[in-house]
Amino acid sequence: MFEYRGRRIELLSLISRAGNGELFWRNSLETIRLSDRHGCSGILILTGNEIAVEPWLIAQAVAAGSAHLQPLVAVNPVYMHPFTVARMISSFGLMFRRRVRLNLVTGTSLSHLAALGDGANHDERYDRLLEYASIVDGLLQGMPLTVDGRYYTVDGLQLLPALDEALRPHYYVAGHSDAAARVASRIDAIGLQMLGPALADGAITGQAIHFGIVTREDEASAWVAARARFPDDELGRFVQQQSMNNTDSQWKRRLQLAAAQETDASPEFWMLPFKTFQADCPFFVGGHERTAELLASLIRAGVHTFVLDIPLDECEYANTAAAFARAARLLDG
Repeated sequence: MFEYRGRRIELLSLISRAGNGELFWRNSLETIRLSDRHGCSGILILTGNEIAVEPWLIAQAVAAGSAHLQPLVAVNPVYMHPFTVARMISSFGLMFRRRVRLNLVTGTSLSHLAALGDGANHDERYDRLLEYASIVDGLLQGMPLTVDGRYYTVDGLQLLPALDEALRPHYYVAGHSDAAARVASRIDAIGLQMLGPALADGAITGQAIHFGIVTREDEASAWVAARARFPDDELGRFVQQQSMNNTDSQWKRRLQLAAAQETDASPEFWMLPFKTFQADCPFFVGGHERTAELLASLIRAGVHTFVLDIPLDECEYANTAAAFARAARLLDG
C-alpha cells in the first residue's frame, strides 16, 4: 500500500469461511478480483475441516487471477506432511515466480481435531508446529535434512531444486498464547494477533493485526452499512455460545469475555458479528477520518501488516482503500 519509515505497510484481505460448495468458490474468486483491484498485497486463505476447497488450490487461483497478490496460506500440521508443504511452496515458486506466505496454525475446533484422530493439547500442538515449520524451512534450502524429533522423523530427506532465496516464504504464527509467541520467536516469524475491542487492553505486541472493518466517509453512514451487513441473529448467538465449548483457543476466549463485558471504552469496535457467529473477529466501524487515525496509531506502534475481514462488496473494498490512503497522508504530515 505505502511505506512508513522504510517499512512496507501491507493490507491483506481474507476469504471468508461462509458459503458451501459453489458459493464458497464464487466468493473466493470475487475476493481475488476485489483484492487485486483495490491494492491489497495478498489474501489470507483459511484452512479447516469445513473449508470447501483445498487452500493450495485457492492459492493457485490467486496467482492465476492476479499479477501481484501473494497468498497467505493457513497451514495446520494435521492436514499435510511438512515435505508436501515444502514441495507446494517450491512448485508455486517454479510455476509463478511468486512468494507464498504461510500462516502457521494449530486449529481451534476440538471436534475437528478429534475427528482427525488428533488428541494433542494446546501447548503440544504448538510444540508440533515448531518442529513442523523447522522441517519445512530446512527442506526449502535444498540440502539433505535429518530430524529425529518428538513428532516427525526424516532421514536424509531432500527437496530439489532449492527454492530461490527471493521466493522464500514469510512465516506468520497466529495466536495470543505464550506458546504461540515462543514458536514465532524460534522461527523468526511474524506474530499475527487479533486486535482487541478495547484499544487500552494492553500494548500491541504483534506486527500483524487481524480485525474486520466497515468504513464510510462519515461515521453515521458506516454504522448504517455495518448494521445492514450484520443483522442481529438469535440462532447465531446460540451457535457462537455452543462453539465456545469446542475450543481451547485463548484468543477466542478473550473475545468471548470481551463480548460479554462489552463497554463503551472503544465504541467503534463492534462485537455483534462475532457474537452472532458471522465473523471470527471484532469489526471496527467508523468514518474515514477516525479509521485512518486508528490505522496510523497502529502503524506507529509497529504494526506493518493488516489482515482485514472486508465484507465482500466493491463499495467496502473501495472505502477501506480510501481509509488507508488517508492514513498514509496522516503519517506523512
